[in-house]
Amino acid sequence: MATKEKQPRLQKGGVEEKKIFSAMAKLQKYPNVREIFKESASLYRSKKIKSISEISKNRKIINLVKKLNHSERKMYKKHLKDIGFPSLTEFVMSVRQASVALRQLKSGKTVVKKIGDKKDEIKQGLDRFGEKITDRKFKKSPILETLNKHIKYLGDESFFQKAHKAAKQQSIVERSEKSIEFYQDYAIDYGMNFNFRDMLREGGIKRSNFLLGRMYFYRYLPEPEQIRSTYDMYPLMFIMSKSEDHFEGINFHYMKPKHRALLLENMFAYLNKQDYTRNTRILFNSFIKVMRNNRKFKYAKFAYRQYRFNSISSKVVEVHPLDWEIAMSVPTEKFYSANKRRLPTEIVWKQTEIRVKRNK
Repeated sequence: MATKEKQPRLQKGGVEEKKIFSAMAKLQKYPNVREIFKESASLYRSKKIKSISEISKNRKIINLVKKLNHSERKMYKKHLKDIGFPSLTEFVMSVRQASVALRQLKSGKTVVKKIGDKKDEIKQGLDRFGEKITDRKFKKSPILETLNKHIKYLGDESFFQKAHKAAKQQSIVERSEKSIEFYQDYAIDYGMNFNFRDMLREGGIKRSNFLLGRMYFYRYLPEPEQIRSTYDMYPLMFIMSKSEDHFEGINFHYMKPKHRALLLENMFAYLNKQDYTRNTRILFNSFIKVMRNNRKFKYAKFAYRQYRFNSISSKVVEVHPLDWEIAMSVPTEKFYSANKRRLPTEIVWKQTEIRVKRNK
């Protein structure tokens, strides 16, 4: 009597099965994400892939991922990536490599064959080819020239430079919801260890003073008598107003990443120009007026803070406009209570949400 072949278990494919039921229950309202799981499991059990990590190269799965909206992408990262599925950035890189290879075939080029079998040389060849395609596609974009200069200016192979190169190879040049989402994903996958020290070292140009409408990062240590509530030791903020002894602005650290993304996208409409050179800034007078009255900017209103110049205890770093998305996505915040106790970031974000809902 023939024995029935035993189907491979997902645990051997890199997925912890004990977490599966919990994840699927939380994804009841997200059928598109559940479909990715269902199709991936089918591919593995039918032995078409040897590991769940290989789905980033499967055309059907890639098409399913492309259809995910912003909320569904968040659920994928929160639940499927946590149980062993590849990151969304891996899908992006896989699509890019396939696109480059296809263009090579269509153009009759044999770049890869001529380069040889050395892995690093092949990768360099593909990267160079990908950049040329991007440059041709966006040759009329006012941002492309600025982006190319900025990439060359940044420290060789720095975190910000790598992020911009990866974005450019995906034809992400214009600043939009797509660019914000890409840099947030990149920060989640590669920037979780990028902290306040890294930001002070390579996050921008050192400045001796603040210019209104621009983003800055610095270390802040208030005097004990000045501490009345929770404070952020490493603010990341757009400066909206200043006087001789203090300045005010929006500290992005007081809100969750998803609220930062929505706010920054809406703030793009209040730029003095759209080429994103170093002189690009937020039109602070116009924005302050709309921030006070338009609920679309409610999180900006409740993340608005005042600081004193004499409590800054580090160099002041001005963040380049092309780096705003990355800077707001990396975990550089560090909160303390009035009695100088370290506070979990999630508690501070929750407090901001409560204030927004109460409008107080």
